[in-house]
Amino acid sequence: MKEGWKTAKGNKDANLKIISLGMGVQSTAVYLMSSMGYKLSRADFAIFADPQAEHPKTYEMLEWLLSWQKQNNGIPIIVNNKRNLYKDIINGYKNGSRVASIPAHTENNGLVMRQCTSDYKIKPVIESARELHGLKPRQRMKSTEMWLGISLDEIQRMKECTLHNIDYFYPLIYHNMSRSDCMNFFKKNNFPVPVKSSCVFCPFHSDKFWIDIKKENGEAWNMATTIDKAIRIHPKMKEKQYLSRQCKPLD
Repeated sequence: MKEGWKTAKGNKDANLKIISLGMGVQSTAVYLMSSMGYKLSRADFAIFADPQAEHPKTYEMLEWLLSWQKQNNGIPIIVNNKRNLYKDIINGYKNGSRVASIPAHTENNGLVMRQCTSDYKIKPVIESARELHGLKPRQRMKSTEMWLGISLDEIQRMKECTLHNIDYFYPLIYHNMSRSDCMNFFKKNNFPVPVKSSCVFCPFHSDKFWIDIKKENGEAWNMATTIDKAIRIHPKMKEKQYLSRQCKPLD
């Protein structure tokens, strides 16, 4: 049996059950299913860690979801937007200060170590969870079941949580549901389908993504090209960095 499979069973004794809401297809489906009582039990809260750098369509989806929550007694949604990855990168590279690195491509076909997920996604969720528990600094975490939107076709992404008193729960895997099942759920209920959740300047994007947002020539393209230029001006940088895997400037 795959390592981590037992985490799909959940923790019945947890003080709080919290959905880590990434605003992509799977986590949004988990939120709606849990709120509606469709196959899933009801979680206590959902937390969206907003790096303030998602695609504009993701923020449109968030507005829709917040409206749906109010109209349908959905699970309360906490939005943690205390950090701004876009501004932090711009200021950090300009001033030569510490920046949570993104996995940019380097001239020698390497990848910069990724710190952004931990600092702007995982830590804010834990921070908000601690606030929901009413914990003070240095107080130990209370028992928490963290629901993650990973589906059956992504089972290799399952892992055990190493943080004290937090258990990961994979409700889609527990109920043998794939991404296609989530898509069918959206269509069946006439819900809008979320775009893939990620920062608009994530170096893992494909060439097609860059071409598409260039055609749109909107906020997403402006942010991406600005970051692409910024990551090449850090005074302590040993190699030039690029968002594109082609190691060429986006513009």
